[in-house]
Amino acid sequence: MPKHSTVRLDKAGARARLNEARLYLSAAELLDSGAAAENKVAGSNAILAGIAAADAICGLVLGERSAGDDHAQAISLLKKATHPSTKAANSLKRLLVQKTPVQYGADAISASEAADLIRWARDIVQEADAKDR
Repeated sequence: MPKHSTVRLDKAGARARLNEARLYLSAAELLDSGAAAENKVAGSNAILAGIAAADAICGLVLGERSAGDDHAQAISLLKKATHPSTKAANSLKRLLVQKTPVQYGADAISASEAADLIRWARDIVQEADAKDR
């Protein structure tokens, strides 16, 4: 059974995670040739960007981030930190579903799949940027 836990994340730590999210997203966006290996690396960086941005949002709003093995808890915590009309929680859910196959699987992903991952990460990074104003 997954362990539910959170850890404290102050504003400075949240801003550091947001900076990491921006860097991961920038790295993902650089890889646009559509080659199989680049698609996986771009997708993996997009997933890391989304996770870091979700941590940033939760830190900025709630003062904590998810630290457990349960992805559902991370999504639930992000829902608490965002308005229901935002795309952030749904985008995080989509990214987390793809985390294991993209980051650890042997199968290639297509350029359009990588583009989807980047788009979902961008949704969360943009929400984090809005929370940081």
